[in-house]
Amino acid sequence: MKLKYLSPFINPLEWFRAARFKRENSKYEKSSYDLELYLYSKILTNKMLHYGYFDNPEIKPEDISLNMLEAAQKRYAEMIMEHIHDIGKPVLDVGCGLGALAEMLHDKGMQVEVLTPNESQIEFINKNFPFLESHRCKFEEYVSSKKYGTVINSESLQYINLSEAFRKTEEIITPGGKWIIVDYFRRDDSIPGKKPHLIEDFRQMVSENKWTIKHEIDITPHILPTLRFVHMYVERLLLPLKHYGYEKFRFKKPGLFYLTGKLREWIDKKVYKESSRINPERFTNEKTYRLFVLEKISE
Repeated sequence: MKLKYLSPFINPLEWFRAARFKRENSKYEKSSYDLELYLYSKILTNKMLHYGYFDNPEIKPEDISLNMLEAAQKRYAEMIMEHIHDIGKPVLDVGCGLGALAEMLHDKGMQVEVLTPNESQIEFINKNFPFLESHRCKFEEYVSSKKYGTVINSESLQYINLSEAFRKTEEIITPGGKWIIVDYFRRDDSIPGKKPHLIEDFRQMVSENKWTIKHEIDITPHILPTLRFVHMYVERLLLPLKHYGYEKFRFKKPGLFYLTGKLREWIDKKVYKESSRINPERFTNEKTYRLFVLEKISE
């Protein structure tokens, strides 16, 4: 094995540089730079970063094409738009992704603004949709004297503290305005983690803050084809490729393969964790995907 492959491990200066690099990159804030959304944006071309909505929830993953997946994402956006009736009042798209939903709303003649803390997304929107008014900040930190007829949280509520989300929405929405929430929720307390929100916590907050649920639709079956599609490619392509890469590495560089054993263990654990998140059966057991349309109860 050539010494050059080991030189970073035995050079004290490289260890110092590695420590500095670790400090500079240790804080990863998902709201500012979401790696998963970046990945999806490179795979799909329609600027949409959500699960989509398949009218036929029984479609087999082998029969799904990228065009069909993008059509399902457009159908998802159309479903949200169906619940916006007062097009004369401004709309705020919170957690707007790459701005595709906002573009569709604009094309329908609506006055729409977008909000996201993600710097890359704001830069993309400002470049590609200069007609959209954009706000780069966290929703709970947004300050405006403007009132909106509709506030939309499409797969973004899970990143916002519930109390803060209700407080801010009430602050900026017009009397009789609609709050459209499309997101997934944990089914019960047995599911570890703080994200997404527990469905019962959300319902309790609706009641405590005097909102009423005008519409509620369980769309879990209709987003599962996307998970099945991705899970299929992980199981049948990515995992075999990973195994192939390991074996080629072992045959070509056996010494370095041995020395990087701990690194491969970390990679395997990470891959297992991420692939478990897109397991359709696990998702169904742990989460429910809902569309809510809320309206503030008149005092």
